Amino acid sequence: MKKWLALVLAAMMMLAVSAACAKTVEPEETEIEHIAGTTVHATVGAYNEEAGTFEVTLYELDRFEKEDIEKLEAGDILLGNGCVHKVKEVTKDDDGDQLVKTEEGLEIYFVQAGDDDLTARLTDDDRELMHAFAKLILPAAKDLVYEDQSDPEAENPTVYSSLEEILKVKAEKEETSIGFNFYSTQIELNKGLEIVKIHQDFDVAQ
Repeated sequence: MKKWLALVLAAMMMLAVSAACAKTVEPEETEIEHIAGTTVHATVGAYNEEAGTFEVTLYELDRFEKEDIEKLEAGDILLGNGCVHKVKEVTKDDDGDQLVKTEEGLEIYFVQAGDDDLTARLTDDDRELMHAFAKLILPAAKDLVYEDQSDPEAENPTVYSSLEEILKVKAEKEETSIGFNFYSTQIELNKGLEIVKIHQDFDVAQ
């Protein structure tokens, strides 16, 4: 009995030490200093007709230090896509790149983005990991256009230049698909922080 108890205590101590040694890897802080005049991933939400504004949530790619990712081990914590992921296993893919398997069943691979930075993608749908960095209310420009390139078989995007048409398509996509979701949607802003273009690409969830 004493021997069994000693083994249990030893195992608990090993788990405690393992937990204490576990690392948490987070994306680097945002590199976006100013959004005026830029194009950025965004979820485009409700339109306020009286104010002529859209509610938007802005996203940017998760960027990790290469050295941190290379040191990941089972039991570590990875913050990606705005969620906490516990690392189950770390292997190499066919190209020799780091492949992280998480406790919830995700597989994440990393892509070189600069000398020391990596971005991350999911293996099942190739989506890039991103996180929200701002929630804003931005005005729509008078010449706002919407480029719909969500049809993978279409050679050119369908362009809508009427706000009435844009809102109609937006409502239809919100009812039948993912709407103007950040995975597939980018907005272009002018220097006055007006939305001059909404561009949407294909997404696996649509």
